[in-house]
Amino acid sequence: MSLENLRDIVVIVYGIMGIVLMLGLCIAAFGLWFAIRALSGAVQELIKDPIRPTLVEVRKTAENVRGSTEFVADTAVHPLIRVVSITRGFRRGIASVAGLRSRVGGNRDK
Repeated sequence: MSLENLRDIVVIVYGIMGIVLMLGLCIAAFGLWFAIRALSGAVQELIKDPIRPTLVEVRKTAENVRGSTEFVADTAVHPLIRVVSITRGFRRGIASVAGLRSRVGGNRDK
């Protein structure tokens, strides 16, 4: 066996081992990619599972609060604003008439 033949055998063995190693690494990479993809989907489902009912409850609560505020505004606040505005208008009207009389009365005395 000559040195050239030994060199050729070593190159062929290294070539075959490189091909086998490359195939093994490709298979491992694809397996790892599929495992990460499946794990990511499972984690997303676990995260979404408790959030969905919470979001539904928050939405229902917001609708209830909106309905309650509209009810309170229609039954208590709007009538109260009308009463206060009528009362203030009446007082200003009386004050205007009283102010005119005192001015007119004050000018007659002088």
